[in-house]
Amino acid sequence: MSLKMEKQYYRTFVGIPVRPGPGLLVLRNELMTSLRGERISWVQPELFHVTLRFIGETPVSMLEEIRESLRTRIHLPEVTELKLEGVGSFGPRKKPRVVWAGFREPDLFKVLQQEVNRALLACGVEQEEAPYRPHLTLGRVRSLKNPETYYEGIRSFSHRLQDTVRIDRMIYYRSELGKGGPRYSELEAYAFS
Repeated sequence: MSLKMEKQYYRTFVGIPVRPGPGLLVLRNELMTSLRGERISWVQPELFHVTLRFIGETPVSMLEEIRESLRTRIHLPEVTELKLEGVGSFGPRKKPRVVWAGFREPDLFKVLQQEVNRALLACGVEQEEAPYRPHLTLGRVRSLKNPETYYEGIRSFSHRLQDTVRIDRMIYYRSELGKGGPRYSELEAYAFS
């Protein structure tokens, strides 16, 4: 792909940044130690977020229209605190893809995700067909040496997460892939009331 072509598209998504508390950081470190023999790319805590909608390759010419639609069509909630609950894994049993943390009451994310979808549809961005499962990605599994050890590790941590996180804004992100993992930059932030 030429440099000129590359600059015509940004890889974008809409998400809610999550500032981890001490309980989540301790659990993350213990989980990393427990699974250190596996090839897992652990997400840096400063990049923690809940994705509301991954858009993907977005023409630069559409960025302002999407920003405006998100700004005017979303009813942002009040700043709130949510309890994290549970640790799990997404993907086929033999080839899991993601280690995640869940939320006790994920309804806030589900409502916002529906509103984001409507705002994007108004810009001509097609709806996603996959069911939405709000989660906080802790790591991306590259490959496993020992699936049984992996799943036992996940199970042993699944009921230990007792942290609360503050949710105070939604962000339209640009994601740039690179050797050290993705880099995110804000295209626009939408503060909760």
